Amino acid sequence: MKENTRSTFAVVRRRTLRRWLFGTVLVSFSVLAIAARHNWQETEKETIWHDQYTNCDYGYYVSLHAGVVAHASHSPNPNHGFLVALPDVGRTATASTDDSRFIWVVANYNATDYETLSDIAKAELDVTGKGKQGFRVVTRDSTKLAGLPALQFMLEYDAGGSHILEEQVIALRKDIVYTLGLRTLQADHETDEEEFAKIRVGFRLFKLPRGPCSNG
Repeated sequence: MKENTRSTFAVVRRRTLRRWLFGTVLVSFSVLAIAARHNWQETEKETIWHDQYTNCDYGYYVSLHAGVVAHASHSPNPNHGFLVALPDVGRTATASTDDSRFIWVVANYNATDYETLSDIAKAELDVTGKGKQGFRVVTRDSTKLAGLPALQFMLEYDAGGSHILEEQVIALRKDIVYTLGLRTLQADHETDEEEFAKIRVGFRLFKLPRGPCSNG
């Protein structure tokens, strides 16, 4: 009787172990599959992102609506943010600030001696307007960016024979300055503004890292 009991127990244990091992293998493959799926890829000159851009160093991510490609720096260059080309938001060819129309999102540590958002924004705009013909601030409004107090500006100036409209939303979180911007031509402002609004809606914050981190 005891022998039969031990034999039955051994069979049950082997079956349980097989099920556990099989389940563990499946879980392991699932974890590896998830880890292997990146929403970014490096090209020869840059890193392009789909679905979601993540920046763990500066504690933010941006959900990208369907078809949008975000253009960021190629490793090992610093990762501060990205550009979205306009009007073709799905463009995979290299995008740059030399283009006449684009959206950008960037985060930097506060490099000024100023501590208030208003003073920091003024310093940012001074840099933006440097060397630009007919530069002026059209509007300035208080707003929110992912729950942070922010300032929103409409700017205009002339460049390359075109009249440029530029929007900037600037927010401060501890010692990090977040800037979201749109550069467009006057004739295209209404259309490009819709794309910019979608990027703003997708901007989110998460906890700042206490040490090295990875964007996956």
